[in-house]
Amino acid sequence: MSAEAMISSSRRAAQPTAVDGDAPPRTWFEASTGAGSVRLRITGAVRHAADAAIVLHRCSELIDALEDWTATPLAWRWIGSPLPSAAESNAVAVWRFAEDLAAGGDDSDADEPGWRVELPWTLLRALPAPEGTLAQRLRWLPVSVILTAAQTRITADELDSLEPGGADILPETLGADWRGLLRGCDEPARPGLGMPVALCSPPAARRVAARACQELDAADGSDDAWCEVRLDGLRTVAADRLAGWYEGDLGEIGTRASLWRCATDLQPPLPLAAGTLMPWADGWALSVEAICEPARPSAGSCGDAPAAFAVPA
Repeated sequence: MSAEAMISSSRRAAQPTAVDGDAPPRTWFEASTGAGSVRLRITGAVRHAADAAIVLHRCSELIDALEDWTATPLAWRWIGSPLPSAAESNAVAVWRFAEDLAAGGDDSDADEPGWRVELPWTLLRALPAPEGTLAQRLRWLPVSVILTAAQTRITADELDSLEPGGADILPETLGADWRGLLRGCDEPARPGLGMPVALCSPPAARRVAARACQELDAADGSDDAWCEVRLDGLRTVAADRLAGWYEGDLGEIGTRASLWRCATDLQPPLPLAAGTLMPWADGWALSVEAICEPARPSAGSCGDAPAAFAVPA
């Protein structure tokens, strides 16, 4: 870390973040990497570059651990508060102080005083699992997620024939190695993207240690629509569950599900139908209970689909 570089690059009018109520001011720092920018939020007011250098020096234990983990000399610069949309696209962790761990304190959240680290998903997934001090001190905050049970192409005729009481068979579920995909709500709803999840049966899911799957080519000349079936039971997980090095149970999921058209370059993901997964031969099918009303498209893509469905009278 170069304090001189940080001071010289921060002579811009960076100011402590304004917060509501009696919350203390927060100061932001940023360091660039080949896979995006790492951000550090520290509680405390900073009036000028010299103050910023002092505040940053107090975090040397965390900064040294981050540099060892990323194998990158991080050149930190003092910045203003990042835009909310940029902050939400990162994995977020809170640094737990040694005295808090010794006292059994393990419930820090994003709004408590202290140090907060934000890493872009591309960087986090390129790194090995943290070890030593970093693994002990970082507590990953929850992130809203989408768990996809299956992705497949559906013809226009098949989409037109969707109706309550019908069923959509999921060929991917017929194999013993059935895997779904888990991604953050802020990640593109593109075919193929996500972290692999073992789905022996819909009520239970298990993350497997593997790198993120790559996006499939949606523009391959076919007129069929890429669609996905989302399981509605899993809403949030700790951010490290999306990193690629976690392996373990994700908890009870249930069988409530919804059918979505995947995003394209021209349109966002669209809800099509909602229902329940039911056994079908050696696999599963989506039992359709409601069809999305075309005049009421969903406003979001993070599991809000039920509000966009209506069962015909």
